[in-house]
Amino acid sequence: MPSASVPFAIALDAAVAAALLLAAREARRASRLLRGGGGTDGADAGYWRLAAAGLAALALDELLGLHEAAGRAIARTGAPPPWGAARWDDAILAALVLAAAALTLRCLHGLRRAPRAAVLLLFGFGLAALAAALDAAAPLRADALGRGVAIGAVEELAELAAAAAFFAAARSRRCAAEAAAPRAPPHARAEA
Repeated sequence: MPSASVPFAIALDAAVAAALLLAAREARRASRLLRGGGGTDGADAGYWRLAAAGLAALALDELLGLHEAAGRAIARTGAPPPWGAARWDDAILAALVLAAAALTLRCLHGLRRAPRAAVLLLFGFGLAALAAALDAAAPLRADALGRGVAIGAVEELAELAAAAAFFAAARSRRCAAEAAAPRAPPHARAEA
């Protein structure tokens, strides 16, 4: 039933984009709290600010298919995709996931203050890498057994799980920063 799979894919794309936007919001809130004295250095706040921008960009890409459009534009030049990828959009997506994971690994010293957030981030990157691999493995059209559709559905579910893990990581870091933030005495809050 190809007609049933299209609305399902659109609904999953919208759910992934929504989860990524929620994750971006939590990451931005964590960044603000950390910058405002949540018991950490500025590098941790900077990481979460950058994560917020990256998550928001991924949400936009999920809705508009930007990496697919860029991949098609590059493919029209005749350049072969790097790293043995079948399509340019797969190479672009793999490069983005690898760059974000490398940045996260570089910032792990700051993330040690929030081990739950660090574990959730790494879990999310693992799921994102799985989704990228499934996307690369899925044929452009389903074969007689429908394998392209099945792989595509699992890939979309892996994307949703990755987005949920990123949201949980950002929320966990925001909650930890809130707990560590200095609080004004009750009488000072009443006067404000």
